[in-house]
Amino acid sequence: MALLGIINPFRLEDEYSDEDLRRRAIRNRILTLIKITIFLIVWTFFTTFMIITPPHSPTEKLVALSSNKTQLVEFDEEPTGEFVIMELKGNIDTSKTASPKQASDDDPYIEINLESVDTNSNETLWKSKTWCVYIDVPELYSTATVKHSFRVDRERKRFMQRSLRSSDDSDIKMHVSLLNLHTESTGVSMKIDANPVDSTTGVILGVLLILFLYVLIAFEITDRAFAGVLVSLTAIGILCVMGMRPSFQTILSWIDINTLMLLFGMMIMVAILSDTGLFDYLSLFAYRMSKGNTWLLLFYLYMSTGILSAFLDNVTMVLMMVPVTIRLCEAVGLKTTLVVINIVLFSNIGGALTPVGDPPNMIIATNSFIVANGVDFGNFTLHMFTGVFFSMLLGFPMTYLMTRNHIFIGRADQLRRSIAGLEKLSKGLKEENREITKRIAELQERLKQTEAKTNTPNKDFDDNLNDMKMKYKIRDKILLIKCCIAFGFAVTMFLAHSFPNMEGITLCWAAVLAALLLLILTDRPDVDKVLEGVEWDTLIFFAALFVLTEALVEIGLIDWVSKQTIAVIMLADKDSRLCVSILLLLWISAITSAFVGNIPITQMMLKLTINLATNDKLGLPLHPLVWAISFGCCFGGNGTLIGASANVVTAGMANSFGYNINFKYFFILGFPLMILSCVIATIYLLIVHCVLTWH
Repeated sequence: MALLGIINPFRLEDEYSDEDLRRRAIRNRILTLIKITIFLIVWTFFTTFMIITPPHSPTEKLVALSSNKTQLVEFDEEPTGEFVIMELKGNIDTSKTASPKQASDDDPYIEINLESVDTNSNETLWKSKTWCVYIDVPELYSTATVKHSFRVDRERKRFMQRSLRSSDDSDIKMHVSLLNLHTESTGVSMKIDANPVDSTTGVILGVLLILFLYVLIAFEITDRAFAGVLVSLTAIGILCVMGMRPSFQTILSWIDINTLMLLFGMMIMVAILSDTGLFDYLSLFAYRMSKGNTWLLLFYLYMSTGILSAFLDNVTMVLMMVPVTIRLCEAVGLKTTLVVINIVLFSNIGGALTPVGDPPNMIIATNSFIVANGVDFGNFTLHMFTGVFFSMLLGFPMTYLMTRNHIFIGRADQLRRSIAGLEKLSKGLKEENREITKRIAELQERLKQTEAKTNTPNKDFDDNLNDMKMKYKIRDKILLIKCCIAFGFAVTMFLAHSFPNMEGITLCWAAVLAALLLLILTDRPDVDKVLEGVEWDTLIFFAALFVLTEALVEIGLIDWVSKQTIAVIMLADKDSRLCVSILLLLWISAITSAFVGNIPITQMMLKLTINLATNDKLGLPLHPLVWAISFGCCFGGNGTLIGASANVVTAGMANSFGYNINFKYFFILGFPLMILSCVIATIYLLIVHCVLTWH
């Protein structure tokens, strides 16, 4: 707590000498030149290899499978590595294939093996472990895709080849054996990658890619959306070098359009809702309820932000609340940077409550495997409620203890800091910004009025309240009613998705249909203005991270992390494995989300979670693992400035108002709150799933 005293969010321009300013200008020019040079090298790297490397696409073979008959498919190339990856597409039950324990003895399936065969004697010299692919009988015309990695016993294969090499008539080939154990014939489409990427090299390059992304964002070297695009293209360049260049169609398939649609729909609705003045009015309501008690005001402000973030998405929520909070702090005389940081911290905690409140939850709740295994809006919210509730309730006393000696700076001092910050920002621009100039003039006028007054506490409260009543009103009540109808429809559809025969109303479609309903009701001619409220850079950032995550899967990083985690869990006895899994998933998710960003970590941890839940040796239930990564990724986003998208958006907005939120300042406030909330979530999950076995 004492560390807060040494943090100065502003260093005014007049504190630097002319020599210091000159040196800073020279250093900045040098760093800019180095940055451009590095970016050009990276661009040249992936551009060159994308030009000279054709898309890598294993030959797709259509295989007809008669009932209870074996079909052999020969490899196009001989495997030289330890693994062979097979992709199968057809009428497949992905859930039972991933977790055979879900299947009954009567369920039809296809037995698949790799075999080393002497084609002359038709003798099988070596056979891999069997992979059972279950047929989806009720959905005869649906198709699904599954992947499997076969381990090749290279030493045994070499021995058998050497033993027969002396015979001139011997010819050893690798085949795929498919046995259809179904009463009816079927067919599948098969792709075989006989020589996938070397896993050791892939793990090293994957870690370097994540570190590259972290450095670009943490040190604000470039815009986060551009950083995501640059690193994802670098990952594709690495795949090109390894002879694994994906096709354009494959890259598009990596982007989770469901998550982007959900976020897009919510952004459209919030952009229209902001025109009603509702958020400004909520700020006035909180101030009036506090009756001049600053900590009561902050309690209402933090809690209302957290609750609304659960249903409006925390990224779009901070877009609405940060400007209101800044004006409120300037009016009351609170240290704006502290309050704004706490706003986004509680927004991240509250957003963890529902599948639409935080981007990591959107990624989790729209995953096809997760949805197929019974995770919907209702049970997601129910299981997250207790952890989120106590995290918000106990988080406020922590913020009080950390900031109570630093939050009061006086109204005049707050206005001077804001003016100084805006003037510094204005000097750094090549052209005059009218909005900044107008705001500086407005704050200077308010500063004069403040210095001319001698206020008592009660009079100060009354003056502020009257001033806010004049400015913060519901500007369009009819529009507010229309917004309530649209949001009511969205929430109803979110909940209806939990009921039988309503699976067609997915979260993403509910958000898009609600946004379309609101556009119809408002009949706005200026749709382009509404679209300006969409955070396009956030959507681009998401899309880039989806591509990066799938590229990391291709180069083997995700599988390596999965194997290491499974190895650790296997060290525990069978009764303790669920507890160990919850602890590992939650805390690995939280720590890595804090320092890398919770969006890419959610992508990686979700794949790891599915791997753990479908591993028959572990026998772990899926749902507790899902809640663990949700808590870890959402709460972990509070650890650092780059931990969550809402943090980055908030810092950018605060800077436009003249307030600088740097990495260290955010870390000192956010990381302790992250630890507290993760401890609460850990205790909650261990009690309800390891002791009470709620799942």
